[in-house]
Amino acid sequence: MAGLKDENGRKKSPGLTFRCIVSCISGIITQFSLLFIPYFFPQFSLLLQFLLSAAVLAIAIGLCQFIKLLLRIHASAPVFVFFHTIFFWVVYISVISQAVSILSNVVFNAELAILLIGFLRILSSDPGFVCHDSPSSVEGSNSEDGHHLEEVSSTTRSTSLHNSSDMTSLSSRRTRYCRICKAYVIGFDHHCPAFGNCIGQRNLRLFMSLLIIFIIIEAYYTMLSHQWINRNLILTERASKIQYSLVLSTMNFSLLQVLWQVAFFAWHVYCVCFNIRTEEWINWRRYPEFHVIVQPMPDQSLSDTRFKNPYDKGLFCNLKEFLLS
Repeated sequence: MAGLKDENGRKKSPGLTFRCIVSCISGIITQFSLLFIPYFFPQFSLLLQFLLSAAVLAIAIGLCQFIKLLLRIHASAPVFVFFHTIFFWVVYISVISQAVSILSNVVFNAELAILLIGFLRILSSDPGFVCHDSPSSVEGSNSEDGHHLEEVSSTTRSTSLHNSSDMTSLSSRRTRYCRICKAYVIGFDHHCPAFGNCIGQRNLRLFMSLLIIFIIIEAYYTMLSHQWINRNLILTERASKIQYSLVLSTMNFSLLQVLWQVAFFAWHVYCVCFNIRTEEWINWRRYPEFHVIVQPMPDQSLSDTRFKNPYDKGLFCNLKEFLLS
């Protein structure tokens, strides 16, 4: 198993089934940890329960990570995301859907179906791989440790890029090496553990579309959950304590997801507007094309290296390149 590779040349990890089981167990621990707050402290206000949920979620995830490190076992982040998505769907169908309109049910289920299709698509999408084995090289590219890479052979160059003239253009320099996928990616932004794939030039639009869908669905779920809670503030036979706790805990989880995902999406909108990648912004000192050498003043002995984005062509051109590339 250790020697197997997928169609993109990336090595497959052994024990995939075991990693999936570990991810599901982590998901169960996370959701049950959040469930305890409204179950044992129903008298707390919604705001206080939300704040407690944030703290408990951080502790639960940190504890799961510590246990995995201690036992030297690995999990699958995409399975973790998939588990939570299905878990929310089950809670919605079994509890919330009975108290909302038919139109709301149709909209929510349609959105979730679209999300799952997009999620499965990005798992197998090609972000722009140009090399299929670990470190070959691409002219003008840098690996993650910052070392400049040598020129590739003419055979690799002709199969990886559209034509040889691209090798001298600025765009050819945006091929970066991902240690996790062990491959070079055109327009590499970052490796996304949640989607189990690199985010590069060819799937960046899909990635941002999925972020939008996640935000919309989680915000919609939060709204419908809040409506359900308002109708069942007084626990009756129609709304048991466990149902109330499930709805409230998943609502808090969704709201927490919305908050960080909105910030994450806003960051990528900024990157699109200024035509820069996350990897480039964080590690710009590794890439010479971002360097501007400022000569020292008469009273200084050393020159200064400052940042300049050579790919920024203005807002309109940057957006056009993002939408059409």
